Amino acid sequence: MTMFRPTLQVRRLTVLHGRTTAYDERFHNGINIIRGRNSSGKTSILDLLAYSLGAENIPWKQEALLCDNVSVEVLVNGSLLTLRRDITDNSQNPMYVFWGGMDQAQAAPVSAWETYPYRKSERKESFSQVLFRALEMPEVRGAAESNITMHQILRLAYSDQRTPASRLFRFEQFDTHDIREAVGNLVCGLN
Repeated sequence: MTMFRPTLQVRRLTVLHGRTTAYDERFHNGINIIRGRNSSGKTSILDLLAYSLGAENIPWKQEALLCDNVSVEVLVNGSLLTLRRDITDNSQNPMYVFWGGMDQAQAAPVSAWETYPYRKSERKESFSQVLFRALEMPEVRGAAESNITMHQILRLAYSDQRTPASRLFRFEQFDTHDIREAVGNLVCGLN
């Protein structure tokens, strides 16, 4: 099998409520289908998946806010990583990264995880920078010299039910042409 770079493949998603597992699903190569009756939580699972990868501005349903954190095991250019984020209605929450698979991550001490903020600082890079580096993607700047984030990439890759089907990007209140153009160029390899 030929691997194209960058490649990010979701392998497993878990959602915890205290010490209880609220959701745990393994994904396979190819298309995965999440199905269920109306109002059974399909959209919440997709929102949690997008959030675990770095999406922001998720309009959480009350049931999702009852959970504590979401973890996703991803295969990034052939290497396993586990990403975890706490589920809150606050924005720009940090991401915890474990450089290995989910089973190892769940057994590992807290000290084995690395914490990265949503925004970079002089002392710490952002989780988007860490993920882009793992994906071997260039660091791209948008308007006002701010870096493109995983959230902005996911706005193109993930559209929720509330976003009009006619929009290419998931709707954001603070959307700019420069950001849309920078993200489009990055995704198309025109950087």
